[in-house]
Amino acid sequence: MKKFCVFCGKSPENKNKEHVLPQWLIKMTGDSKRIATFGVDFSKQPFTPRQFSFDALTFPACSHCNEAFGSLESATEPVVRRLLSNQAVSADDLTILLDWLDKVRVGLWLGYLYLDKNPMGITPSFHIQNRVGQVDRMVAIIKLTNPSVGLSFFGPESKFYHLTPTCLGLRVNGLCLVNASGISLCSRRLGFPFAEPVSLRDDHKLEVSFHPGTERIMYPVERSATLPNIVSLYQPIYRPLLENDAREYLETAWVASHTADSQRGYGKMFLQKDDSVRVYTDGSSSDWIPSEPWETWEMVNRLPEYIYRRLSTDFERAISISTDKDHRKHMRRQDTMIKMVDRAVLQRFREAAARMRADG
Repeated sequence: MKKFCVFCGKSPENKNKEHVLPQWLIKMTGDSKRIATFGVDFSKQPFTPRQFSFDALTFPACSHCNEAFGSLESATEPVVRRLLSNQAVSADDLTILLDWLDKVRVGLWLGYLYLDKNPMGITPSFHIQNRVGQVDRMVAIIKLTNPSVGLSFFGPESKFYHLTPTCLGLRVNGLCLVNASGISLCSRRLGFPFAEPVSLRDDHKLEVSFHPGTERIMYPVERSATLPNIVSLYQPIYRPLLENDAREYLETAWVASHTADSQRGYGKMFLQKDDSVRVYTDGSSSDWIPSEPWETWEMVNRLPEYIYRRLSTDFERAISISTDKDHRKHMRRQDTMIKMVDRAVLQRFREAAARMRADG
């Protein structure tokens, strides 16, 4: 696979290495030289787990691109530390966290294309630089009982993630973050003008239609099945309307009063908790803390299945709007094959969770 910068997509200039999972996070969660498993090496027979140290999980980058994103890393570390210690955080802190999660989610997608030698022949149409804060995003927060030091993630090991890198689970010590992103993931039900996917063209470009907002907040923000005992934070992003001559939909008092950053097209932060949705409070707040924690075995049992289901659903939506009949057939074959593999992987997670539960 030809090398490209994970930030800009171009051939790396003054090449250096990007830690998609940053070094501050690796050190915060244990020995940076510890060996971890990063999916399966399908090039070997029999298939074997791919294992190496966390600090070796690096990918090509331009030195200036890497430096440009250094400020985001510096801003994110104290936010994560406050979350780990159950401190109050502000909406601005959560926006930084969501920007960082966009970076990590896309970076792991590109990184796994490298690791797996891109078996599906995917040509990335975006990279970290042009994906942070581009479309609606959310993060669900879970707290663990009896937390232990450690770092793990769920999602990139599924081939659905290669095709639709829309959802990622990240465990940092006693904190679990489930991050998802997508066009009109939350804008529609949070009252904002929204873009609706219409068709996926033969050149794989997505066509959308734009619609005015209802100017009312609906619960739940997402009507699909969700996880118990979580707090979800949503941020509508209306940048697509700014960039596609649809500004007239944004020229309302309601949009203005629910906007956090008009230049970037960022809506305010919305909190879904205790069967209600509201704008996240001004100033710092502890409202983000879930009322009930999870056992570690619950995380291992529930999170992978939830994330795989979201990834699969997003891919199925892409199939439904594809305009190319042959491409739809190919996508359906991929869908069937990947689900078979994911079922086997999920069974291993369930077995591991059962052992953990039995061991107490």
